[in-house]
Amino acid sequence: MDNKKLDQLRRKLDEIDEHIISLIAERQFNVEQIGNVKLSTNSPTRDYQREKQVIDKIRDHATGQGLDPEVAQHIFELIIETSLSKQEIQKVRQSGYGANKSALIIGGNGKMGQWFAQFLSSQHFDVFINDLEPFSNQDNFIADISQIELSHDYIIVATPIQKSAEILIELCDLQPSGIVLDISSIKSPLRLPLRQLADSGCRVVSIHPMFGPDIQLMSGKHVVFIDMGNEEAVNQVKQLFQPTMAERIDMKFEDHDRLIAYVLGLSHVVNIAFMTVLSESGEAADALAQLSSTTFDAQLNIAGNVSAENPNLYFEIQKLNHYSPSTLNALSDAVQRIIQMVHQNNQTAFVNIMTQARKYMNQRT
Repeated sequence: MDNKKLDQLRRKLDEIDEHIISLIAERQFNVEQIGNVKLSTNSPTRDYQREKQVIDKIRDHATGQGLDPEVAQHIFELIIETSLSKQEIQKVRQSGYGANKSALIIGGNGKMGQWFAQFLSSQHFDVFINDLEPFSNQDNFIADISQIELSHDYIIVATPIQKSAEILIELCDLQPSGIVLDISSIKSPLRLPLRQLADSGCRVVSIHPMFGPDIQLMSGKHVVFIDMGNEEAVNQVKQLFQPTMAERIDMKFEDHDRLIAYVLGLSHVVNIAFMTVLSESGEAADALAQLSSTTFDAQLNIAGNVSAENPNLYFEIQKLNHYSPSTLNALSDAVQRIIQMVHQNNQTAFVNIMTQARKYMNQRT
C-alpha cells in the first residue's frame, strides 16, 4: 500500500515538474517579445531596477507560500540570467553589423577562435577559418593564408601567445587591408610585432576578452581595448561588442600585463597551488568531500575549473608576463609570513593581515 501511495505521489510530482517547465517556456516566449520591444525602442537590454523588483516580489511570494526566499531567489536569478542571454543574442543578431563584411580567424578551430566564429556569424559576418587542420566538412577553411588575398574586414589572431607573435610578423609581409585584431592574454611578447605591423601601415587593435569560451551572457564581463595608434580602428572593433552588455575598458599597453599579473596570474597560481596540495595530500577526494565546508566547496569549485583549463596556455600566462616574478614572489612571501605567524603564535599579526584584507575589499564599489 505504501509503495502504491509513493508511486502516486511521484507521478503527481512529475506532472508538477512538467507544468513548471511549460510555465518557464511560456515565460521565455514573453521574454523574447519584450526583447523585440526593447530593440524597437532602442532600450537597454538590462534593467537592474526591474530585476530588483522581480526578485523582491519573488521573495515576498515565496515567504507567503512558506518557501525559503533564498532558494526562490537563486532559482529566479538563473531564470533571469537565461532571459537576459536570450535578449542579448537577439540584439546581437538584430544589429546586422557584419552584413556584407567578412572575417578571417587565424586559430579559428581553438576554443576562443570558435567563440569568435559563432559571435561574428551571429552578426552576419562571412567567417573564414585558418588553423592547422580543418574540422570535417568545414567548407570555410583556409589552409594557407599566404596564398589568398587578405581582403577581410577583420583578421582575428586567436592562437597561443608565442605563435601569435610569429603570425603578426608574417602579416607584416602579407599586408591585410582590414583590421588585425590580437586577443592574447599577455601583451609583452607582442609589443614589437604589433608595433611593426602598425608601422607597416596596417590597422591594428589589441584586445583582451576577460572571459572564457563557455560564456553565454556578457553582462558583467569585460573586454579590454588597447589603442595601437589608430583610434578609428579601435572604435570599429568596439562596435563588434556594442550590441552586448560587456563593459568595454580602454587600457594603455604598458599597464595591461602589470594588472593581468594579479587578475589572471595570481588567481591562477593560487588555485593551481590549492589543487596541487590536495592532489599530493594522499587524502581521498571523496573523504574530503564528506567533510567539506562552505569555503572549501567554493574554493574547490573555482580551483577545479582552473585545473580543467588548457595547462599550456596557463603556463604561457605565467612565463611570458614580465610582471609574474613579482606577484609570485609576493605570494610566496605572504605564505611564509602567515606560516611564521602561526609558528610564533603571533595572533595579533594574523588578525592584522585579515583586517587589512577586509579594508582592501571594502574599497571595491
